[in-house]
Amino acid sequence: MSMWKSCGRIKAVVFDVDGVLVPIKSSWGYIHEKLGTVNVSQRNYRLFLEGKIGYWEWMYLDTLAWIEAFPGLTRWDLEEIVRDVEPLPEAYEVVECLKKEGYKVGLLSAGVEVVVAKVARLLGIEYWMAPLLEFDHKGRLVPGGYPLVEVGKKHLALARLVRRMGVGLNETVFVGDSIWDLSAMKEACIGVAVGDVEERVAREADIYIRSLSELLDVLGLEC
Repeated sequence: MSMWKSCGRIKAVVFDVDGVLVPIKSSWGYIHEKLGTVNVSQRNYRLFLEGKIGYWEWMYLDTLAWIEAFPGLTRWDLEEIVRDVEPLPEAYEVVECLKKEGYKVGLLSAGVEVVVAKVARLLGIEYWMAPLLEFDHKGRLVPGGYPLVEVGKKHLALARLVRRMGVGLNETVFVGDSIWDLSAMKEACIGVAVGDVEERVAREADIYIRSLSELLDVLGLEC
């Protein structure tokens, strides 16, 4: 466990959201399924992987597909679409324990803002960061948005988030579940992979746990 020796005293835990704190693996994919735009989303994903579009263009094309499928789509419509997306029971337990023991808790997700904001509110988490959607003065979705967190570049967003939290990267644990989380896992002092993950993710993380509740054991907490 030499990895602990290079860390300061752990003061903060930052979580990915999709697949970690909520059961759905992709909030973008969840909304695409609800709006019937999965085929378009898969095409956009391929374009991004092939390097033919950047992350903002990916956001633009995905949100444009939603608007074309649901003209006049508003923030409130999106909130209704994700109404059934709730934090896992163990998410409440783990976050409550962390806060009780004095840890700062943050969320860092490339998922859909309305889901991340909802999870932050329900779990009582002040610090969170996600790509921001854009809405007009009537609350209607506008294509595009603000890619404050980009897949594959989450380490950059993590550095900004922990500064807001008033802690250092060497005092932070990051918990994720996908290849897109690996850069943040490596940037944090301790990177934890949780749940049903690809072999590469489990291998490259500092620690692998099967369930979120095991994080408390990793940190030596009993709540």
